Amino acid sequence: MWSEEDVLIASIGTAISEHFAWNIRIVSEAMAKTNSATWGALTASIAGTSSPEDSAVIRSSEIDWHLDLINRQFLFLRVPQPFNLILPDVAVGQTDLIMGLVKSKDTFQMMPWLLGSPEGPAKLRKIVPPENLKQWTAVYMLAMAAHRDALSTTSINISMHVKAAWRRLHGLDARFIHEALTLKEPK
Repeated sequence: MWSEEDVLIASIGTAISEHFAWNIRIVSEAMAKTNSATWGALTASIAGTSSPEDSAVIRSSEIDWHLDLINRQFLFLRVPQPFNLILPDVAVGQTDLIMGLVKSKDTFQMMPWLLGSPEGPAKLRKIVPPENLKQWTAVYMLAMAAHRDALSTTSINISMHVKAAWRRLHGLDARFIHEALTLKEPK
């Protein structure tokens, strides 16, 4: 039997696969290369606020977490302000966190969040070969420029998917707004 946290994390993987049209290999690679504390913090932030008395219609809130795919290549985690303080290696005030980039149809390259903090490159110099750090820094700068000047952005409110999974896991009904609105064909 899976733990509640594992089920909620799996719902994030399902949302990524459906919304970004990614296969299971790239979804699992992206999720596995992300610090597991990130997914734990997300699921805890949702599960702690969910209640069986809540409406079955899943709604967004100001503390929702989002995944943004920029130009079909760069994956960012958008974290609400109060939660960015509990994530490892995140600079104070940083809410748009680069997770990595899609290198091919089946490959995901993780990017360290330390690149976004003033002391990050100095910390990375101690553990990463100089040529890797130089390459990561160049890709990070490119990703941030793409984020600022995106040609396209696809976003998923992953908190809403976790809320729905929590309700279903506890035997409760869960519907998204688009499911509640049934459009009938004119006769």
